[in-house]
Amino acid sequence: MKKFLLAAGLLASMAVYAEGNKVEVRAGFDFGSTFQHNYYDVSEDAKFSYELGAEYRRELPYNFELGVGLAYQDHGKLKSKSNYRGSYSYTTEGDLYDSIPLYVTGRYNFKNSSEITPYVKVNLGYSINMNDGTMKLKYNDGSETNLDVDAKNGFYYGVGAGVTYKGFVADLSYQANYSDVDFKQNGRTVESSSADFNRVTLGLGYTFGF
Repeated sequence: MKKFLLAAGLLASMAVYAEGNKVEVRAGFDFGSTFQHNYYDVSEDAKFSYELGAEYRRELPYNFELGVGLAYQDHGKLKSKSNYRGSYSYTTEGDLYDSIPLYVTGRYNFKNSSEITPYVKVNLGYSINMNDGTMKLKYNDGSETNLDVDAKNGFYYGVGAGVTYKGFVADLSYQANYSDVDFKQNGRTVESSSADFNRVTLGLGYTFGF
């Protein structure tokens, strides 16, 4: 009997310790997406961008949660846009890179008497940036240049606010992936620049607690 009670107490303690774990699956859709270059200080707008991800978080005292996350972020193709370099103009088309950020996430919940819980969050991590194709330059004299993209990994962060309701999640966040990019032609680097991807993301998800 004593062994049974001891085992039951141990299982109860483990169950209590296990409480407060959360797994969240998410999808996001971006607005106002831009690649910001330091080369000639050019900002390139991107087309439709999205992300899919998952987070594990642990409840802490005082309404805080802390955890880790992983996402796949498709940054979208460049929109055609006229730019100027010196005495000539050009338009850009094509892809730069996509990202897989690994990050630490923190969240503060504004607990109240209703089932709707507002929160604020911060993500900080490392962005694994994957080459996604080529960038095409179309000059005003009718000529074209195709440049291969070699994107380096960099810093990632996001800040946002949202609400939860019976496990469902909706939030808005500002996110940025940082990268230094080499543009190459025939294997030779012809231009190097930053290509930081900035946007506002509408996130939707569902949280499982255990």
